[in-house]
Formats: sequence, C-alpha cells, structure tokens
Amino acid sequence: MMANAEWQPEGPTPTASFYLPADDLRRKPQLVAGAVELVDAVTVAGPSGPEVMRGLRDSGLELSFLCDGLGYAGKDLPNPESWVSLQRSVGAGCPMLPGVYLAWDKDEDRDFLIAVQEQGRIAADLGAMILVAIDVRWIARKTELVVDAFESTGQSVALVLAHPGDPLSINRAVQGLRRVVQRVGSVYLLRSDHGAIGALAFGARHAAVGLRASTRHYAPPTRQTWRRPVHSARLFVRPLIDWYLASDVAGWTAAGQAIICPLPCCGGSSLARFLDTDEDADWHNMNALSDLADYVIRAPAADRATVFLEQCRSATAWYGLAGFKGPERPKAQLTGWVLS
Repeated sequence: MMANAEWQPEGPTPTASFYLPADDLRRKPQLVAGAVELVDAVTVAGPSGPEVMRGLRDSGLELSFLCDGLGYAGKDLPNPESWVSLQRSVGAGCPMLPGVYLAWDKDEDRDFLIAVQEQGRIAADLGAMILVAIDVRWIARKTELVVDAFESTGQSVALVLAHPGDPLSINRAVQGLRRVVQRVGSVYLLRSDHGAIGALAFGARHAAVGLRASTRHYAPPTRQTWRRPVHSARLFVRPLIDWYLASDVAGWTAAGQAIICPLPCCGGSSLARFLDTDEDADWHNMNALSDLADYVIRAPAADRATVFLEQCRSATAWYGLAGFKGPERPKAQLTGWVLS
C-alpha cells in the first residue's frame, strides 16, 4: 500500500483502510497518525464523521477517507442527497448513501430485491455508492440472488456483513463472499475483520478493517451477541491469521510457546506483554493487519488469490503441530478460506 500517496479508490490496485469510530478519532489521535503511516485511508464511522475529518484536515492532516454514517444501524442522518453532499464538501472519497439493513428472510426475496433496486436508483441519481449491512446468510445461502441483484444496479456497493459473531464463520459464507466480489463490479468491505483482505485477493476494491470486536462486523439488535466475559486485549496474530485474546497468548507463553511479533511495531518481542492492560495493542494490530494487506495487494493481480490462500494454508499448519502449545484447531473462517 502507498500510504500518503494520492489515493485512487477506483484505480487499478485495491486499497485498504482502518475502520474507526468518529469518537475514537477524537480521543485517540495516534490512530490517525498510525493510519497515515500504514494504509491508504481511514473509514470513519458515525454521523459526525464528516465534521471530524473536516477538523483533522483543517489542522493540516493529509489523509484520504470514507464515511460510514451508520444509517443501517438506526443513526439519524440527513436525507441521502444532503448526506452525500456533506461528504463531498469535506473531501470524502466515494461518497456513500446513508445505508440500509437487509434482514434475512429464508422464505421471501421480494423485500430484499426491492430494497437493493431502490438503493441502486438513489445511488445512480446522486453519483454515490450503495451502502448495505447485509445479514450474511443472504451471501452464504442465496449467493446468486445477491450477485444478480447488485449487478443489476450497475453501481459500486459497500457491504457490511451482519452477524452476532464472525460473519465468515458460518457455512459457505466465505465461498459466497468470493463469488460476490468476483462477479459484482466494484465491492467495498466495510466494518470487517481480516476476511476483507481475503476479499481483496478475489476482486474486492477496498477493505476497511476494524480494530475491535464491535467494528469488525455489525451485530443487529434483533440477534443476540455472545462475547467472552473477560477484559483482555484482542490481538491479530499474524502467523495464525486470526484474533486471539492476550490472556490466551499469555497462556501459550506460560506453557512454553512464545508468540513473537517480528514487525517494527514490536521489534521481536512476545505478544504476551499485552496481558498488561497498560500496553495498547492498537499499534501492533494496525501493523500486523497492514502487513497482511500489503502482502496481498502488492502481489500481481493474477496471483493475489493464490498468495492469500498460501498464507492461510501456512497459518493452518501451526494448529495441531507437534510441540506447538497454542490453539489446537483453526477457527471456522480460516478453515473456510483454505477449503473454499
């Protein structure tokens, strides 16, 4: 990735950003500084995103950005025309519609198709991008319907995958996402985990990756979310291509399996140090994620899928390895990529 270079969101090379709530940008300016160093842009989440980015730009920051207003999550936004105009006025790349949520219906497709067509019409009128939070079951179980619906609009589409946990952990979700990004002309993955980098490998235009559980997918209020009741940093472990709690990593270390991060952010030190709550894991996670994204993006276009899958297969080789004192089995998403 060419951080700080002129960003071409619809250029020949896919791009990446960190997905950051507007409040985080206010409270933790180091996140913006890190993004400037590591990725192509920031995707700022929330209705106040345009004004926050206006202030940062007025202060002299040079950074490309996208705006996810969270309309699909019930946030109060201006009408589509005003919202798109506001994004343009502050210099956002690829202005997006406010966003709608596409709930799952196993028996009826009509509402889904009407919603997509309506969003496509509005996007065409305003020269903006469709934004939908989509229950991942549509992609996993009705893939061709989803492909045909989005293709028929002729518009670029920003997708937020909706699920109480890891959207790409459910059966055939990875395969469905692959099909969508291969067939639909221009797809952005927003509010995602590292799976968005896999989508880049298969044809997505942009990956906006979150740094915490709540910004790595959308959990609809109608579906119960389960989280482990612990207070421990979540770490992106680059060799395993997955997220683990610092407490888990510290447990592996105590058992004799130190997980070392060789990237400049950590300088070869053990990730177990993040068990200390005074240690901020954001800089490590940003570096580890951008390293994987950079590895995929810099590969020749024809080789990106192979390069990403080779990384996944290399990661799965750690699990169950004799003498390896970490997790015994890969999580469902990683298995999905390897078997897709």
